Amino acid sequence: MSFLTNATTVVDAILTDEGRKRLAAGNFDISKFSLHDDEIVYDKAQMSGYAAKFAATPIFESITENTKALKYNLLTLGLETTHLASTLIVTQPSQGGQSQATGDNTGYYVALARQQAYDNNYSSVTLPTGFMKAYEKSLISENSNSWIYIDHGSNDDDQKGPYKYNENLPSELSETEVLIKLDRRIGRIVMPNSDGVDLSPVSIDDDYIATYLITAAPDSDTSAFFEAIQQDADASPIAGARGLRLRIPVYASPDINVSSTSIWTSLGRIITNFFNGSDNAHAIDTVMSVEGMTTSLNVTVPLRFVKGV
Repeated sequence: MSFLTNATTVVDAILTDEGRKRLAAGNFDISKFSLHDDEIVYDKAQMSGYAAKFAATPIFESITENTKALKYNLLTLGLETTHLASTLIVTQPSQGGQSQATGDNTGYYVALARQQAYDNNYSSVTLPTGFMKAYEKSLISENSNSWIYIDHGSNDDDQKGPYKYNENLPSELSETEVLIKLDRRIGRIVMPNSDGVDLSPVSIDDDYIATYLITAAPDSDTSAFFEAIQQDADASPIAGARGLRLRIPVYASPDINVSSTSIWTSLGRIITNFFNGSDNAHAIDTVMSVEGMTTSLNVTVPLRFVKGV
């Protein structure tokens, strides 16, 4: 690892994997750019002399991995804007979301990648909290209780902030276009209420990370991923004004929905006594990242795909 000295002004431009791929294909054309502040530790702003501390912050060399580079866009907002939007996963069924798993799977959405895992362990009992039948994409597409829900907006509570839950979120804080990134070998995204129609990625890099673009424009094929939230106090984990809700159906990739164990061995591990406290499971942990194109919307969703040993 190295870092650049702040003694001089340096522009360190390194292409990401996707950038190099497009350059090799002859269709690399820079039409826009954005600025980011990933390396700034804002906790220092609470300390005395923070301006000098920011100036002494080392700037690390640019990285090429698409999923880690440039996650937090700098925004240009009007002087009247006093708040930034927060992003939260909706984990309360009473708010229309899906609970995450508990116990040893706390914080994850657990996706059953093979029907056999369901038939052998849960066909006669209630599926545990946070578990999804991810082995059949048409089943996921039509079952809104298995989708992942994400809200954004002003999270000031007790009606203290300028943007209250019964008011509209200002347009400059409302996200209507997002990028979703997910390892295509492990999970894929299906269109809501489509009987199993895949959402096509706009790109797949050499690390198998698929990038999906969805937009809320009424004439867009992906507008079904968005929905309005009721202007009730308890309708969302966002306490104040809310933007559109994202709802994302994820299912197990055909690459892991197989009887063989080679990919499970290379990408995952075995968890003992996983099913009903007795049977072991193959497990692959991954994340789905969701990033706003114009706002501070940014969240990482933990996913655990499992099948029987």
